[in-house]
Amino acid sequence: MNNQSSANGNVEQQQTAPLIGSQDGSSRVSSESLLAGNGRLEIVHENEIYRLSRTKNGKLILTK
Repeated sequence: MNNQSSANGNVEQQQTAPLIGSQDGSSRVSSESLLAGNGRLEIVHENEIYRLSRTKNGKLILTK
């Protein structure tokens, strides 16, 4: 777990998902470890927040 300061100055704990090796050398992470039971994850990319969520049918949706 890593600590990171949020935009409002609060320190938030951030979990690091375990990497799984890939044949082509790219990083691979299981969706189960990313979504960690609650089915949702917020991703900050270039100061924008994206939400990765799992549907009832097991599909993944990334929204801004």
